Amino acid sequence: MPVAVITGGGAGMGLAVATVLVADGWRVALLDVNSTVGEAAAASLNSNQIKDGSEAQSLFIRTDVTKYDDLRTAFATVADRWGGNIDFVFANAGIAGGTDFYNDSDSEPQQPSLLVEEICLRGVVFTSHLAMHYMRRNKPAPGGVIVSTASAASIYASPELPLYAAAKHGVLGLMRSMSLQLASEGIRVNSILPGAIRTTLHTKTIWDQFPVGDFTPVEEVVSTVLGLVNDPTATGRAMEISAGETFDRKQPDYCNETMQRIMQGKSY
Repeated sequence: MPVAVITGGGAGMGLAVATVLVADGWRVALLDVNSTVGEAAAASLNSNQIKDGSEAQSLFIRTDVTKYDDLRTAFATVADRWGGNIDFVFANAGIAGGTDFYNDSDSEPQQPSLLVEEICLRGVVFTSHLAMHYMRRNKPAPGGVIVSTASAASIYASPELPLYAAAKHGVLGLMRSMSLQLASEGIRVNSILPGAIRTTLHTKTIWDQFPVGDFTPVEEVVSTVLGLVNDPTATGRAMEISAGETFDRKQPDYCNETMQRIMQGKSY
C-alpha cells in the first residue's frame, strides 16, 4: 500500500485529500498541531472500509511544523510503522490571520509577529526537506511526489496580508527550484495555488464578506492535488485554482540569456 504524509491533515484541504487517498487504498499519516481534530479525523478515516474491503489505515501524529524535531520524529514514526517508504507528501499546513506588520506606534517600533512566515514557509521548507530525504531511500527505487500548498498570493499582491504573501511567494520559489534539482532522482515537486476556499483558515465573519460564487470548492483542490500525484509527467507545476477554473502558471521567461545562465547555476 502506498504511504502519504499530510501536514495540516486534521481538517480542511488536508483532510479532504486524505479522505480520498484512504478510500483508494493508501496509508495516510495526518500531521497536525491540533490533537482534538487530528485524532477525530484519523478515527473517522479508520472507521471506513477501503475498496477491497480491508480496514483503512490512518495515523495521527501531533506535529508543530515550525519545529524541525517534531517533523523529523513524525516522518521517522511513519517510516517505522509502514515499512520505510513514503510515496507522497502534502506540505499543506498553514495559517493566514491578521498581522501587526502595519501597526503604528509613537514609541519604539516592536518586532512584528513572524508566526505566519514560520508556519507557511518554514514549515514547508522543513517538510519538503524531510520528504526528499525519505524519498531518496524508497524501495525498490528512489522517487515520490511532493505537493506544497502555496496560494494565489504567491503570484499576486495581497496588501492586507503582506507576510502571508511573502511566505507563499517563498513556497512557490522553493517548489520551482526543488523540481529542477530533484527531477533526475525521480522526485516530482509541484504546488497548488488556491484562491478563496471556505476552510478553517479564516473565521466565519471574514468568509461571510465574500459572495458564495467567489469560493473554490474543496473538491476542485482535491482533484488538482491527486492529478499532480497521479500524472508521472507532472513536476514544477504551479496550479492556480479559482472558482471552478484551474490554471497552470508557468515560470516567467528569463529577461535574457545572462539571467537564465545565472539562475540555472551555469558558468558558461
